[in-house]
Amino acid sequence: MSARVIAVVNQKGGAGKSTLAMLLAGSLADQGRRVLVADADTQNTSLRWASAGEGFPAEVEDVSGEDKLHKHLKKRLDNYDYIVIDTPPAATAPVTASALRIAHLALVPVIPSPPDMWASLRIREAIQAAREDRNPDLLAYIVVNQAQLNTILAREVLALLPEFGIPMLAAQLKSRTAYRQCAALGAGIAALGSRAAMASLEVDALRREVEFLLSV
Repeated sequence: MSARVIAVVNQKGGAGKSTLAMLLAGSLADQGRRVLVADADTQNTSLRWASAGEGFPAEVEDVSGEDKLHKHLKKRLDNYDYIVIDTPPAATAPVTASALRIAHLALVPVIPSPPDMWASLRIREAIQAAREDRNPDLLAYIVVNQAQLNTILAREVLALLPEFGIPMLAAQLKSRTAYRQCAALGAGIAALGSRAAMASLEVDALRREVEFLLSV
């Protein structure tokens, strides 16, 4: 069976694209799936993450020079169960459009703040353009990242997200030290063991929801 392709996209830097991509890819790989992270961002955060240690369970490849990313990845589909694309923070970049052209699912990490909401409007337009062009079945979901639900502002922003035009995943990633530790160690969340129990539950919930969406 050909790989299911997940593009992690947003217009704004710092929204947590690489964190989301690497946590999800690591969790999928820990379940015995064959997973490739295609690092399409010239900052190569995903590649640096995996290179920080020797324990990251998924393969990570630098594809930041591939503007025709969909053509490059089509040749790799039979080698993996999942391909997770970490895109640059640029909704109109050719590589982002190429990623959305081949993706089955687009995940949009959004920190619950007004600037992040405003920036994400551009990626909504890019997703719609991909659907109208060559990928009408592209699924898209917002993933709330660095959620701090005990603040009034965060609750107000979250209340507005249903009007954004892209549905939200039920799973959310809160602001946790464990995720930064994963990057420092070059590992997935499972490598932290019991000291990251709550973080593991969040990532597991995210993985299961993504797997369900891509199995329908």
